[in-house]
Amino acid sequence: MKKLIYVGTFTLAIASLFSPAWASGKPGNFNASHLVKTAAYPNDTTAVDATHKFEVHVQGEPLAELRIDLPEGVRINDGIEVKNQSGEKVSTTVSINDGKATLAFSQPVKPETKLSVFMRGVNTPRYEPGYTATWQYRVYAKKVGLNGEIPLGLAQIQTYPL
Repeated sequence: MKKLIYVGTFTLAIASLFSPAWASGKPGNFNASHLVKTAAYPNDTTAVDATHKFEVHVQGEPLAELRIDLPEGVRINDGIEVKNQSGEKVSTTVSINDGKATLAFSQPVKPETKLSVFMRGVNTPRYEPGYTATWQYRVYAKKVGLNGEIPLGLAQIQTYPL
């Protein structure tokens, strides 16, 4: 019993040495860009020329470029458009090669900007009727002043059968 009391006391003493980190909820406290929302319009598995959309919240350093790895068999026929949170088009040079889409911004995107990326004319492989499909796009960012890419995460676009 004495051992248990000593172990408990020791554990509490160690735990009290570290102060907890509290999130303030203020913009700019999280210093990494990240994915926010995803959607498909229409979200039907058999839709031809659908629009797949995801949002990126830019934080930390300004963003110079995004790279999107397309799922196997997915084609984007009508291009990719980027808009900011005000709905204004962001000047972007888009290239799609070998299952990868690269979006190079003409001006670096400043922190605290929310970008909406619209992939238009998306055609996906056909599956059996009643099949629910989740399309997973790996998204990477290139920050101003950095040579390498930073993974932002997986934009998962859910589609449903009619």
